Amino acid sequence: MTSVSDDVALTMDDMPLGEDGLIDFRALAVNLIETVVNHAMELEADELLGEGNRRNGYRERRLRTVIGEIVLRVPKLREDTYFPERVMRPYSRVDRAMVGVVSRAYVNGMSTRRIEKVAGELEFGRLSPSTVSRMLASLDGEVDALRQAEFDAGSPVQYLWLDATYVKCRDDDSRVCSQATVTAIGAFMDGTRRFVGFDLVDTESYDSWKRFLLSLRRRGVAGVRLVTSDAHAGLRRAIMEVFDGASWQRCFVHMQRDLTARIRHRKDQGRAMHALSAVPRQPDAAMTRAAYDAAVVRIGAIDRRAGELLEDAREDALAHLAFHREHWVRLRTNNVQERANAEIKRRTRAVQSSPHASP
Repeated sequence: MTSVSDDVALTMDDMPLGEDGLIDFRALAVNLIETVVNHAMELEADELLGEGNRRNGYRERRLRTVIGEIVLRVPKLREDTYFPERVMRPYSRVDRAMVGVVSRAYVNGMSTRRIEKVAGELEFGRLSPSTVSRMLASLDGEVDALRQAEFDAGSPVQYLWLDATYVKCRDDDSRVCSQATVTAIGAFMDGTRRFVGFDLVDTESYDSWKRFLLSLRRRGVAGVRLVTSDAHAGLRRAIMEVFDGASWQRCFVHMQRDLTARIRHRKDQGRAMHALSAVPRQPDAAMTRAAYDAAVVRIGAIDRRAGELLEDAREDALAHLAFHREHWVRLRTNNVQERANAEIKRRTRAVQSSPHASP
């Protein structure tokens, strides 16, 4: 390796200093990298020189990195061209590590405008929102890989949880609209739970639900015995058609919310929830059903419509009783989705609206 020690030899007096009088190691690193990389480009360009081919000055390129902006002096030749492909990509002004930092910051809940501000504070160089957005295109591959991930059909997904979170998206006409982002988490036979899919779904459309469930099945989500979700229109029918033999569990928590929405007075809502709270505390299936039936009577006396809702939902709200007793606490609600939904909501609060209304 060719030595560049003469080019980078510095005394303490030559070191860049910060406002506090101490060595500015970031600025020092930028200076050293500029010196070393520019020297390496000089040597590489020299190898292209020959009879009739001479140097023709330099062109300056600025490259944003995680330690700051680096000024590169790219040699120009009279004949042919020289480009440092191992230093940067054509038309790129940002190095790969910087793209990675920005992408992770975005994924972790930082808006493009906040990234622009922080980049300036950390002396990464100016990053406009449009520049950040272009850098985030690197996430598209990760998203596609997640959406297209295939699963081993020989390892059945016995339980499936579906939940929808409404987020603001911009359509092709730049109009902001509310869209339901549906996430799917599966429990495999080995006891592990994994994120198996997500999409934008019209939660009131049977056709939309069926397309989503078929996409899961095509990627190997098979052997489903129970699906837990809210009572979305058309979903139960889609489940029966796509996952033959599967049962549907109406999320107990969502059902409680639907129930209280039908009861006008807060005091009566509390009485109804107290009556229903006894149901999941029972030790076996028979006592659970008995407690549910008792709750139907008590809540029906409080509000007729609420009692009818509870009675009509009986089989679906108690579908989990047909499975292992130790699984009931997770099967009867969509609580396993809380983390995913919390992350989606945190992320969308930061960006205010997602850039596309369709995946």
